[in-house]
Amino acid sequence: MLNEALSQLEQLTEKFILRLSETTYKEVEIFVEVRQMKVDQLLNALENTTMTAEQKQKLEYILSYDAMINQHMQSLKQEAQKWLVQRKAAKSQRSAYETNYTPDSILMDRRK
Repeated sequence: MLNEALSQLEQLTEKFILRLSETTYKEVEIFVEVRQMKVDQLLNALENTTMTAEQKQKLEYILSYDAMINQHMQSLKQEAQKWLVQRKAAKSQRSAYETNYTPDSILMDRRK
């Protein structure tokens, strides 16, 4: 069961890494959720047995991709923050040109 969980985690990670530059935030979110399930399976398997040196090496190989994955997630986060800042700026510019008045209001001029 431990070998199976490690293999599934390895396959999932390698598949994700191959498409890393093309992945959207939604795909990253799905990957993280599925990966967490695989990690939970691995932890459950570890309750009954200990890892061999080969299994530890495989896990270290899988974890070696974490820096790349984290970097991609950070770039997506920065992209989203940039978009939000631009949207907020556009909204404030647009609201400056929109007049807020009630449709039933009356404008009265005074004649001098």
